[in-house]
Amino acid sequence: MWEQEKEHLSTMERLVAKHRVEPTILSPLWTVAGFALGAGSALLGKESAMACTVAVEELIGNHYNSQIRQLMEDDPEQHKELLEIISRLRDDELEHHDKGLEHDALK
Repeated sequence: MWEQEKEHLSTMERLVAKHRVEPTILSPLWTVAGFALGAGSALLGKESAMACTVAVEELIGNHYNSQIRQLMEDDPEQHKELLEIISRLRDDELEHHDKGLEHDALK
């Protein structure tokens, strides 16, 4: 999962640069908050870490689905490359969700 997450970050950073998107000023805060959430849940044990993973990945999957719907409604042909990227990232996140369930997230 860690390698995929690093690849996801790299992909998003490339897209931000390619499309000249101004990153949010809150990015550093999100980085710290994400690390704290992961580390904090890990300190509570494997089941807590996996429960956190399941919850976060479900939210991310839903967010990606919303983005996919919006792009499809706008112009799927114009957004073909972005749709492929977001769909791949979404599928990876849902795989992480399922791995969390397999590793006792619901205990």
